[in-house]
Amino acid sequence: MLFSEKHFQILEILGGQEISTQRQLAKSTGISLGQINYVLKQLLSKGLVKIGNFSKNPHKIGYVYLLTPKGIEEKSKLAAHFIVSKLKEYNNIRGKLAERLIAIAKNGRNRIIFIGPEIIKEFIDSIIHEKALALVLVAHCEDRKDIKQYDDNSFDLVVEFNVNQDAETAKLNGISSDRVISLW
Repeated sequence: MLFSEKHFQILEILGGQEISTQRQLAKSTGISLGQINYVLKQLLSKGLVKIGNFSKNPHKIGYVYLLTPKGIEEKSKLAAHFIVSKLKEYNNIRGKLAERLIAIAKNGRNRIIFIGPEIIKEFIDSIIHEKALALVLVAHCEDRKDIKQYDDNSFDLVVEFNVNQDAETAKLNGISSDRVISLW
């Protein structure tokens, strides 16, 4: 059986919390109750999870889902697999962003305003410094409407995170569309 990220999430929660209902597990993981039921059945049949008695407390349901030693071992293997997978994904995205920023730097317009999430702005800033690109991140705006506060002469290019732009919104409050590009 191939294990998914959902399997890992369930094993992770069961390894760290006392869970006595599938509803609690669904709430803790953000996975639907139907999927919890399906995955738990798989984990129980593989011997990774067992149902244990928990009758000491009269206010609790009489059982709890527990990881078996085999479940703990599998959780560790899955954790290592997902860490490597996420790091590869991270490096792939970072490489694509670096390529895009290098292309922007070659364009000769080096003073940029970035419109998008703060976390992406930090990512861009770190790539600019790491690659020693001839780009200056003049400003950052979370939203297009925020660009009004910057003088048109203070930047050469607006780089937008959001790829969904129509002709009307691309003008960005009077900025010509040739000065607005998508990060992607």
